[in-house]
Amino acid sequence: MKFKRVDAPLILVVIALAAILSIVLAVVWHQWLFWLVTVLLLICLGLYLNASWRGKEQIIDEAIKYLHLSSDAQVLDLGTDQGNVLVKLAKHLAIPGHATGVEIGIKSDQSNKSLAHAKACLQTAAMADRASVQAADILNLPFNDHQFDGVLIWMTLHKVKPTINRARAVQEAARTLKSNGTLAIIDFKHFDEYQKILTGLGFHDITVHQCGVNGWWGGPWLSTKILLAKRF
Repeated sequence: MKFKRVDAPLILVVIALAAILSIVLAVVWHQWLFWLVTVLLLICLGLYLNASWRGKEQIIDEAIKYLHLSSDAQVLDLGTDQGNVLVKLAKHLAIPGHATGVEIGIKSDQSNKSLAHAKACLQTAAMADRASVQAADILNLPFNDHQFDGVLIWMTLHKVKPTINRARAVQEAARTLKSNGTLAIIDFKHFDEYQKILTGLGFHDITVHQCGVNGWWGGPWLSTKILLAKRF
């Protein structure tokens, strides 16, 4: 049996331990309030698992549809991680179309494992002929200006710190995008920041889409959104 990978499993462990502690306190102290807390924590746990196992897949598919990729498009998956998004992009393409995945910040064994996993994922899905993955610095991407028809950034920018570096990362992603291309940012915070940067870069068509319950990482306070940006 193959178990699904959980995003940020430490958060899941914390929620689960809090629920267990609440159950123990409810039994020992006979307080209904702890049972209420337990129920709320279990709901949070369920929402988190839904977002990680099911919701994110639907959100990624939705974002790819927004890109309106032709079969011969050149597309960039920035922050490819395990390669699942890259495979989804590649399935929309046919040679000479190509999806390029970038694993950012290769500075640890874990990051190197992610890069190897992404390459293996492409091989398993038989997509190595229309997709590739490489390591790169998100602040200095090794690509030409106006190279890609679409750029997709999945849950990556919020990890880039400080603010000035996030701005630089958005600028780099925009630099590689063709004048008629679409940039899609999927994340759960800093959207006002992204919109301000992109407006300054000449993007006039910027929209933010709520992803609903499928994007709730434990609750509405950590809600996934899709930002779409076009210059025209």
